[in-house]
Amino acid sequence: MDQGDEKEQERFEDFVGVISALSKEIQRIKMVEAAKLGIKGADVMLLYQLARHPQGLTSAELARRCGVTRAAVSRALATLEDKGFVMVQPDPGTGRYRAAVMLSARGAAAMESATQIIDRVVSESGDAVSERNRAIMYSSLSTILDQLKKISRD
Repeated sequence: MDQGDEKEQERFEDFVGVISALSKEIQRIKMVEAAKLGIKGADVMLLYQLARHPQGLTSAELARRCGVTRAAVSRALATLEDKGFVMVQPDPGTGRYRAAVMLSARGAAAMESATQIIDRVVSESGDAVSERNRAIMYSSLSTILDQLKKISRD
């Protein structure tokens, strides 16, 4: 193996390793905080999106915004509704399929404390990076994501 191949392998290992480790830590934080509410870490993103859209979102919109399947959203919403975190407002013409899902009072209260945790995590993890470097990082990651999407769809 020549030195160029070794450098490419190192780049690959560094990139995948850092991205995977970031993802694991984010998932760990979500899991710990969600457990305090008696829900799953994946449910946090649904509640987060609903908090950002007080008028409500359909399950299809939630799936798109959270990057998960409709089936996963449906299962999570059933649990969140049973636990009193969300309310489903069926559309008289279409029923639950296109129903608006909104936070209940309990869900809104849970998201108030979750928002404080999110703010703390973003602040503490971001303080180590200057605003300029953060902008460069996000731009670079977006470019890499676009390239990976192209590659995965070829």
